[in-house]
Amino acid sequence: MSSETFDYLLLGGGLASATAAETLRREGAAGSICVLTAEDFPPYHRPRLSKQYLLGTSTEVDILVHPVDYYRQQNISLILGIDVTGIDPASRTVSASDGRTFAYGKLLIATGTLPRCLEVPGSTKDGVFYLRRKSDCDAVRDSAQPGRNAVILGASFLGMEIALSLIEMGLQVTMIDIGDRVLTHLESQAISAFFQDYAEGKGATILLGDTISEVVGDSRVTGIRTRDGRDIACDMVIVSMGVEPATHFLEGSGIQLENGFVSVDDRLRTNVEDVFAAGDVTRFYDPVFRCRRHIEHWDNAVRQGRLAARNMLGQRLIYDEVSYFYCEIGELGFDMLGVPEHADEWISRGDLKDQSYALFYMRDQVPRAAFMMGRPTGEIRVAEGLIRYRVNLDQYKERLGDPAYLLDKIPMQKVLVLQGGGALGAFECGVVRALEEERIFPDIIAGVSIGALNGAIIAGNPHHATEALKSFWDDITVVAPPLPLAEMRRGAVAAQILAFGVPNFFKPRWMPPFDLTSSWTGYYDTAPMRHLIAKYVDFASLKSSPVRLLVGAVNVSTAQLEVFDSYVDDMTPDHVLASGSLPPGFSWTVVDGTAYWDGGIVSNSPLDLVLDRCGPDGKQVYIVDLFAGEAPLPTNMIEVLARRDEVVYSERIRSDLRAREMTDAYRSMINVILSGIDPVERAKIMRHPRFIQLMGDGFANEIVRFQRPRRAGEASSRDYDFSDESVRYLQDEGYALVKQTLAEASKAGVSATPAANPALQKIKQAEAVAGVASPGTSHSGADAILQGIVQAEAQTKADPAHKIPSKSKSRKENP
Repeated sequence: MSSETFDYLLLGGGLASATAAETLRREGAAGSICVLTAEDFPPYHRPRLSKQYLLGTSTEVDILVHPVDYYRQQNISLILGIDVTGIDPASRTVSASDGRTFAYGKLLIATGTLPRCLEVPGSTKDGVFYLRRKSDCDAVRDSAQPGRNAVILGASFLGMEIALSLIEMGLQVTMIDIGDRVLTHLESQAISAFFQDYAEGKGATILLGDTISEVVGDSRVTGIRTRDGRDIACDMVIVSMGVEPATHFLEGSGIQLENGFVSVDDRLRTNVEDVFAAGDVTRFYDPVFRCRRHIEHWDNAVRQGRLAARNMLGQRLIYDEVSYFYCEIGELGFDMLGVPEHADEWISRGDLKDQSYALFYMRDQVPRAAFMMGRPTGEIRVAEGLIRYRVNLDQYKERLGDPAYLLDKIPMQKVLVLQGGGALGAFECGVVRALEEERIFPDIIAGVSIGALNGAIIAGNPHHATEALKSFWDDITVVAPPLPLAEMRRGAVAAQILAFGVPNFFKPRWMPPFDLTSSWTGYYDTAPMRHLIAKYVDFASLKSSPVRLLVGAVNVSTAQLEVFDSYVDDMTPDHVLASGSLPPGFSWTVVDGTAYWDGGIVSNSPLDLVLDRCGPDGKQVYIVDLFAGEAPLPTNMIEVLARRDEVVYSERIRSDLRAREMTDAYRSMINVILSGIDPVERAKIMRHPRFIQLMGDGFANEIVRFQRPRRAGEASSRDYDFSDESVRYLQDEGYALVKQTLAEASKAGVSATPAANPALQKIKQAEAVAGVASPGTSHSGADAILQGIVQAEAQTKADPAHKIPSKSKSRKENP
């Protein structure tokens, strides 16, 4: 049979695979892309099968992830209706059930799961259904005629959704579950009892602690018999007993499995080179909960598909998201965030009977999960941040239980952004000393150039970096000669550094041993710094440091800014030196075979790196700005050179007025549309994970800028003036500015985070542009609204009137 070759071969026709294809093309993949699926239908939204599609309120077109023409327009091959039968990583080929062979450059396994089969006498009779694929749902819908009797085996999320949909379609429904309550995965007896009462109130019969022992009938189902001896007449049985990974084709491939699931690391890589996996089929390391786990849900599939695609493009990103699970049981719905197991304390917020309720699952004072029903979208977004960043809530527990208390008052991650600026980095040393005295310790440090060196020392000496930083700067300080005027002393040191370099930092290439100038790619050699930084930083321990280090460097070949992340990369001194290799003074630094220059060439204040890597909100950001944003016009060439550097390297926060205006316009449009639809439909839309993530207003970012004052007549040599006099002055200046700023803030009756004077600025995170549905696509109800905001990054304040006050409790017993 024929063989085809694709640069990116994606196995599976679900959300993970479809999202990966979209992401690859959107983010610049120029090669060929193929999606290979066993189903005869293009990728679709599987969660809608048990609700809108089963009820007939959504059509085949409505449930598609992309319009059929999308794949042709994006030059993505879509091959339907064939199974994968094997993978040979040695030859980089995939075998298919129709005899064809597909060669790949990079491979994504996203084949999902298959329903666990019922294995009792009669379980293969006509009328026994599973609901996993669209074809399954079509069969169930054809059989589910009003007045018929249906038995559903399993009272999990899917089983409960199917039960309420069938009741709405006019069927008599009996649910059977071996457990002692419905929705056991919620780990709450009170919540399970609430939903059981609701389902029974709608007409369901629920039998717990029992299971099916036999399916009765000739060729077709006429009833079932349970283990406890009950005989129940029925026309159909729907089995919802869990799933198994669709990995049978991996036997003999050498790709590692874990309990049947594809084993991947935190970058979604398998143990085989260029083979990735995403979605329901994976078992992965979760850095949020620090364990290996498996998730079966829409939100996880979308996020993992997107991240796997980016890593297939070489972006080296880790999967550190909080899992969302949403469920619609009749007219009620809820979101579950995180991992509810193993909690030792529960804090309730609101009241179940009012259908406005939250339950926080705590362990060691830190939230592990949150159940949310009828709560504002902004509150859910904030809860996600509390879980993701493992915020200790000991001092907030009483207020956390008050529905009127705004969760965004709880502080989140602290970020320290350190610029490049050569010798001006001594100012950052003074800033850190003052912050540590005020007990302000960063969780994340983003550094460029000299800021990367300082940042590495802080991450390597968490919560006590002051002494190490001072010693480091002592090691690279040049003692000025005893001349009468300060200008003369600084000039003499500048001349000495230009001629002989800085001890322990860099040396000129014209010093012995002399290199031929034809091979030079920089005037100075930074090898001495490689040894010095290793003296202060144990690079092997950075991955376990409580302080995450992000370092920016420019790929010389591609001109792209890349990020070295201590929680992702095995950092070495070269990673840090790469960020400070400013041409033509310093040559590039090679890391893993790639040459890098100073990251400040592209961005000298890497706040965007933090937001991209560590989440867009919930940050208390401290930016140390070494270069003045405003200054008088220069009057001579020396001042021109100094001002040029200030313009190039001064700190900027991206803020696009047009983007904000468009965001507000889309937000207003969405709110207008929401206000005009049925309240039940509106509630369904607002609890969808994508709506919460895009429209929910999480924590605002608070940005505090410590601006180094500009001195009149500042010399252009300031960034390489490592004289003992200048270094001490800068350290004292940074220390004094922080102390003064925080003291004024305290005197004004505010914390160190909001603006208290011009040096302290509170800036809310900029919002990006919301998107619209693809032209020519038809959607109805909730689908239309969600499709309209699917590309949005906008966030909006939740309606305060939505909060319903009630009594709340913190308890050690599981509610």
